[in-house]
Amino acid sequence: MTTPVYIEIAVPTPLRQGFTYALAAVSGELDFGEPESGEGTPLPGTPLPGTPLPGTRFYIQFGRQKLVGIMLGTVPAPDLPGHKIRAVIRQLDSAPLFPASIVTLCRWAADYYHHPVGEVFSSALPRLLRDGQALETSERILTLGENPAAIQRAPRQAALQLLLQDNPAGLTLPQLTAAGFNTGTIKALVERGNASWSNRTIKFTDFSPGASVTHQPEIQLNEEQALVVASINQGPTGTWLLDGITGSGKTEVYFRTIETVLEKGKQALVLVPEIGLTPQTVNRFRARFNLPIVVLHSGLSDRERLDGFRAASNGSAAIIIGTRSAIFTPMKNPGLIVIDEEHDASFKQQEGFRYSARDLAVMRGHLESIPVILGSATPSLETYQNVAAGKYRRLALTERAGGALPAKYQVIGIRNEVLQDGFSARLIKLISQHLSSNSQVLVFLNRRGFSPALLCHECGWLAECRRCDARLTYHHTLRALLCHHCGIQDPVPSRCPTCQSSQLVPLGAGTQRIEGALEQLFPDHSIIRIDRDTTRKKGAFNDIMEQLGDQQPAILVGTQLLAKGHHLPNVTLVAIVDMDSGFYSADFKATERMGQLLLQVGGRAGREQKPGTVALQTHFPDQPILRTLIHEGYRVFAEQLLTERRVNDLPPFAHHTLLRADSSNKADAMKFLAELQQQLKPAANVSVLGPVPANMERRGDRFRAQLLFSASNRRDLHYTIEACLQLIDHNPPRRHIRWSLDVDPIDLF
Repeated sequence: MTTPVYIEIAVPTPLRQGFTYALAAVSGELDFGEPESGEGTPLPGTPLPGTPLPGTRFYIQFGRQKLVGIMLGTVPAPDLPGHKIRAVIRQLDSAPLFPASIVTLCRWAADYYHHPVGEVFSSALPRLLRDGQALETSERILTLGENPAAIQRAPRQAALQLLLQDNPAGLTLPQLTAAGFNTGTIKALVERGNASWSNRTIKFTDFSPGASVTHQPEIQLNEEQALVVASINQGPTGTWLLDGITGSGKTEVYFRTIETVLEKGKQALVLVPEIGLTPQTVNRFRARFNLPIVVLHSGLSDRERLDGFRAASNGSAAIIIGTRSAIFTPMKNPGLIVIDEEHDASFKQQEGFRYSARDLAVMRGHLESIPVILGSATPSLETYQNVAAGKYRRLALTERAGGALPAKYQVIGIRNEVLQDGFSARLIKLISQHLSSNSQVLVFLNRRGFSPALLCHECGWLAECRRCDARLTYHHTLRALLCHHCGIQDPVPSRCPTCQSSQLVPLGAGTQRIEGALEQLFPDHSIIRIDRDTTRKKGAFNDIMEQLGDQQPAILVGTQLLAKGHHLPNVTLVAIVDMDSGFYSADFKATERMGQLLLQVGGRAGREQKPGTVALQTHFPDQPILRTLIHEGYRVFAEQLLTERRVNDLPPFAHHTLLRADSSNKADAMKFLAELQQQLKPAANVSVLGPVPANMERRGDRFRAQLLFSASNRRDLHYTIEACLQLIDHNPPRRHIRWSLDVDPIDLF
């Protein structure tokens, strides 16, 4: 018996540690069959030809389960005696599934976000690979037998045998069919023993740049674009902020920098915030580049995600376009990472493993020594502060590409005015003028549904969710009341449940109600609503975007889905109907988000030769921060907000971590957090606020509470968080209490 090698494996469980397993072989084969019962003593065997590398998958026994884990490294001196350490069942990969950089990235993410390392690796894998399927693909081939006999009376079999002699590497069924041989001839030759079927691993080759990587002639860059492209292509690796106003040609900068990378035989990873953006982005990339492009997002089938992961990993794909989770996709020859709309909240995972894909992209770029481009017309305050601190380099695009003029902003004060279904007379007139000039109009409302609430006109009753501290939203087309937080759906009552009145009226306006109002105001024009309700079906969003390309006058009614980088060349007016709530919110990030939203939505207007206008309806036309945004631009707006954040010791000048708990019993979550705070001894400069009920205390019939940790020093903050988690490990809450940790939360409520 030889001494087994011990390895550490990340197991997909909620436990925040790796586990030690023994590695050995039986008769030179890497397969132990079923593990022994009891303590799982390693089976004797010969040593492996070479110790596997980190990033390799293993099939293991964990408790009563058989799971797929990822090797983290070797263990020179295990804490347990050898006879108490289980052996792996078998190794699943001949080579690591993840390169060293991704293994390091996942381990760093597990430490930074205080999340179980096994679940981090599990999040990085397509489901089929988590289930143990092979990354390598094989094909069935027919080869000549060892001692084929001569064939006298079967000319087709003889011809097939001759073909196999000329192709000793074997032929696939499609190749045999293309050569004119049917399945009967093939079967007869196999039954004679003159040929046999076998499986062969398909070998992939790196994409080849060839003579040209692009399909179409290059667009002439303006002076600013040329300077930006030269700075990135010739400058040092690191993180670049591409700070360009809407319509300034950031995509062309992406194309040029990616083209330089591809010409060197390296790959590019492009992340976009929403699945809805992916089809448009992919179409533009495929129209530009003459190389393989793969797509990765949650809307794909398991097989499609595996195929995309494989193509990126083996180097056959030149460009990988994906949403948040694609940041973990390994590239054989990494060359560049692009994060488009870097400010977007969609890059932060809000459940389970709560990571920021943007921040992980920066770390990955550092680990792989490749440039990272963060592009936005409205960069986040954290990114601006990283520029000020010298961590990122800023490159600016201040002019719209192609000679397009910046949109003009028109503030429409509506205090004391009579509104028609949410529209002022001035806004109705403005919409009519733009439609008459053969243009399209975008009406933006940051709410879907028909109306935010259903109200009893007699007694004031409001339809509320029975499981959440929230009002139900009235959806006219469904004839139903929906909760946008827990998802329940109730029928619309015919009478008020409190006073039995039949006078139930919608209160406020959602996209469905705005759509209906516009149909009444402009009956001769097409009204197209774009929100999550109308784009649920696969391909629906793409179909709508194609419909908008016909240049016919139309009115688009949209939510935030339309604020994220879509190119709408025929839109000349953007009308923002309800924008006041963002400037008067308890959330300290609300003003930043509203400013970003206004400029992003406004940027859809006048993107080509037609001049654009953005109309803002507001009860507060003299709001100072709004006037700063419109008249002095986003950068001055952001600098004012940064000054306020610095004075009030808020991010990015302080760092937050939120510990949330919820329970079916109202008092238990608060009690759990209060007891935890009493036991905790935070570092000197770490403040612990709470526990307090969440802003929406009841959601999905569970009561929520939270503790907020804040510190100016990340190291002290993480030390305190680790101490807190150890307290939870030593004294876990009762089963009906759930808790989660959110490092760098984007939502404190």
